[in-house]
Amino acid sequence: MKRCLYAGALGLPPELGGFLEERGIEFTYNPLKKPLGEGDLVSMLKDYDGVLAGGEPYTEKVLASAPKLKIIARTGVGYDQIDVAAATRHGVVITTTPIPELSYAVAELAIGHMLASVKRIPQLNRAIRRGEWNRQKWTQEVGDAYHLTLGLLGAGRIGFEVAKRAKALGLGVIYYDVVRMAQVETEAGAEFVTLDQLLSRADVISIHTPLTPQTTGMVNAEFLGKMKKTAILINTARGKIVDERALADALKEGRIGGACLDVLNEEPPTEKSPFYRLGDDIPNLVLTPHAANGPHTFGRMAMTAAADVAKVLEGGRPSYPLNKEVLDQPGR
Repeated sequence: MKRCLYAGALGLPPELGGFLEERGIEFTYNPLKKPLGEGDLVSMLKDYDGVLAGGEPYTEKVLASAPKLKIIARTGVGYDQIDVAAATRHGVVITTTPIPELSYAVAELAIGHMLASVKRIPQLNRAIRRGEWNRQKWTQEVGDAYHLTLGLLGAGRIGFEVAKRAKALGLGVIYYDVVRMAQVETEAGAEFVTLDQLLSRADVISIHTPLTPQTTGMVNAEFLGKMKKTAILINTARGKIVDERALADALKEGRIGGACLDVLNEEPPTEKSPFYRLGDDIPNLVLTPHAANGPHTFGRMAMTAAADVAKVLEGGRPSYPLNKEVLDQPGR
């Protein structure tokens, strides 16, 4: 019997195990019930044919220790924790879950962050909880979103959904990407601009680019220095796209208007992070814990990943392969 391990630590839809077992695949939930490290994976994966993956590190060492492994099915679209080249050498298919529901959920969070920051919702909530009720003061500081310009750094699936929602709210939308995206222009009315134009024109900049060697640390002191002094930065993509020290300095010194981060360089942050246990420091920063999607969306992602596990272990082709060349290797 083929075996599949769930290596993440989030709750799964109850029907998932039955779905796999009906197809002759024994399913095991993460026995440690916590995020797994490299050592955990090395000790666990040697007897498994497939793994439903969260954000664990699938390194050369892990892959070399799992000779039976045929598929790493990621419940998400980010794969920066997976050594894709090593997986390909070992004949392991990597799949992701770029389903529409995930794009909707992340877009909702990006828009929610934007509105929370522009309307100063966290600050107003804290003030009222402290017993303050100063409408005259706060009406001078609360912003209006409908007349602003949203700049998208990346306009793929998620960026496109953000653009549509921003357009419905009345914002102007501009975007920068390595290629032009006809759909975001025709359906969301977005304008393609250079990176410098985006930085100088946008009132809100929302990041929707993958983490690559080119985008790692892209949002640095120089990048931030080209933004409007009143502009808001939103990151729901990957934490390491942002130089957190540079961002913390820019926020403290009032060189940008604010920031909203759902992703960090370290998750959870430790003492090394400038955003560790902030309390009331940096009040123009809003943080959420990499939590764009709720149970409905995660359930759809998990079932999509499980379906690809079943397809691969049955000798078929998955719906969302990342390293397609593995599927064409002789003897597969």
